[in-house]
Amino acid sequence: MDQWLCNVQVNGTLQDVHLLNGVIHRMAPAGSVSGWDARGMLMLPLFKDAHVHLDKAFPDQSWISRRRATSLFEQFQMEKHLLAEIRTSQKERARAILQDMLENGTSSLRVHVDIDPEIGLSHLAMVQELQAEYQDVLTMEIVAFPQQGLLRSHAASLIEQAMQAGASIVGGVDPAGVDHDIERCLKTIFDISAAYEAEVDIHLHDPGHLGLFTIKRIMAYTEQYGKQGQVTVSHAYCLGEVSEQESLETAKQLAELDIAIVTSVPIDSAMPRIEQLTEAGVRVALGSDHTGLDAWTPFGFTDLLQRARRLADMHRWHDDARLRSVFTYLGSTASSFRVGDSADFSLVRALNCEHAAAIAPPREIVYIRGVPVAGLQRHLAWHSEQNKPNNEERFQ
Repeated sequence: MDQWLCNVQVNGTLQDVHLLNGVIHRMAPAGSVSGWDARGMLMLPLFKDAHVHLDKAFPDQSWISRRRATSLFEQFQMEKHLLAEIRTSQKERARAILQDMLENGTSSLRVHVDIDPEIGLSHLAMVQELQAEYQDVLTMEIVAFPQQGLLRSHAASLIEQAMQAGASIVGGVDPAGVDHDIERCLKTIFDISAAYEAEVDIHLHDPGHLGLFTIKRIMAYTEQYGKQGQVTVSHAYCLGEVSEQESLETAKQLAELDIAIVTSVPIDSAMPRIEQLTEAGVRVALGSDHTGLDAWTPFGFTDLLQRARRLADMHRWHDDARLRSVFTYLGSTASSFRVGDSADFSLVRALNCEHAAAIAPPREIVYIRGVPVAGLQRHLAWHSEQNKPNNEERFQ
């Protein structure tokens, strides 16, 4: 595919950008050539969603009533009950989420897939089918996730089967609060990860010093099993609940072991001290977690730029440097496009990347390897029908 995009804001200047065979082939000062006129739209990187569930969504065309749960275990049971009663296709609901993510400029995602003795590997099979369906436009990691508890639901053998079937990351949830045995839970998780040379990603909701102790044990197992750079702790509310000194000491240890922290930027609970973690050298990423209506919340959404905006707003990051920094939590940097890069980006109506972080504008066009696959103006993105690839209509 050979295409010139003219009058694009890229890397802080107005340029004409040549896309050829899926890469950024040339950049020239605006006005150098003729082509499709972007009218000053800003080029933004695409995003990585570091934590998402595709198998929990309710249909968005009808309201499913929830009652207030009084415990996490009651919430687990309510979710199972409500999902079991839904008659629409789980795969269709998950496909709609993926399309919405693509429309919002997400091209890479880590999916946590529920696995337990009742559902077996059925959710994994569904997600793998979608992984194959969207392989041309989305990169997808799959976590084998024992939502009901690894020990509590006797799911260890199923997690091993999931790894054999193609999942690439071993999941877990609250070794203390759910499984009631931190050591046996973590040893099982790390044993499986060692056997399959897999990464680890543990949901940790346990509060305060209980959560902090669990993180210390995760760090010990990471070092013992040589898993530096391969372990993620998702949520980690406790790092925002203990004292700043305690969380700072922990942040330094996390950085030494290269353990990542993922947050969905919750507004209903504490969250890790993002600036402290970043300054200590910890890898921090954002995930959508909930993508819309589900048993846990009616307030989910897939737009990671909106989530980064919430992060900046909550922390009063009003200066340019910190507004730009939100893109690092989305798996990219704001202005790093170079000749030779894969032509993966979105175009938005914003004055610059700081403005985009502040207002989170809609994605006008989303390009994957030079092909417009989503966005409000996708159908206007080709300056000639001859350049239009045959498979473009797949992504409506």
